[in-house]
Amino acid sequence: MISVIKDRQDYNNLIQACEISKKILRVVVSQVKEGNTPFEINELTKSLCKQYNCKPAFFGVKGPKGPFPGYLCISTNDEVLHGVPLSKREFKSGDVVKVDFGLYAYGMYTDHCVNVIVGDVSEQVKKLVEISKLCIEKGIENAISGGWTGDISNAMETVCKLSKVDFVKTFCGHGIGKKLHMDPEVLTYGERGTGTKLIEGMVLTIENQITSGSADLYLDKDGWTLKTKDGSLAFMTEHMIIIRKKQAEVLTRI
Repeated sequence: MISVIKDRQDYNNLIQACEISKKILRVVVSQVKEGNTPFEINELTKSLCKQYNCKPAFFGVKGPKGPFPGYLCISTNDEVLHGVPLSKREFKSGDVVKVDFGLYAYGMYTDHCVNVIVGDVSEQVKKLVEISKLCIEKGIENAISGGWTGDISNAMETVCKLSKVDFVKTFCGHGIGKKLHMDPEVLTYGERGTGTKLIEGMVLTIENQITSGSADLYLDKDGWTLKTKDGSLAFMTEHMIIIRKKQAEVLTRI
């Protein structure tokens, strides 16, 4: 099923859900700092979801070793995505933390992710954070009614190739709305003019994971966390958008 906003009520509900999601993510990101732990961030997220009377989107999602136990995903350094936020290892200067959060409110789901840098990092790491953002921004620029999902995918792939960074091909963006994962898929690579045609009102997440080394991954023993095989750093950005005629409406920038 493809998620398309067809009436004002659904649009208003989606906007309200995204506004709460952004408020929660802002608070969470502010606490990803030296001395704090993923476990504490998870507990904070749990409290915020209760405060805003919303359901965390990822908690309880079925997996190979049971339901996901976290209220958000926290992936640090070589952890690429789906990081289980139960570690009591303190964040330290130099960490690259991907904070991925989603919720269910007003009958709508949200899903978005940002990179958080803890303390001091190298210029190369700062550059990779910017490349991660640029991938998504170029994807968004190409997300126009009448175009194709392949236009978005190709734009992201082009940024990666020009920047000479490796990127993950096994995970992708997707439709979202009344369900967390809907059609169509938005791959991180592809050819222009291919895939699914973009129509007015279509709601998508656009995401991309890049690495400082190889993007070959393996699944951690927890059954959820994906890590780089070579131990290289990973970066991930994700936004929700609505397809419009001239330019996409971005819903989740914080």
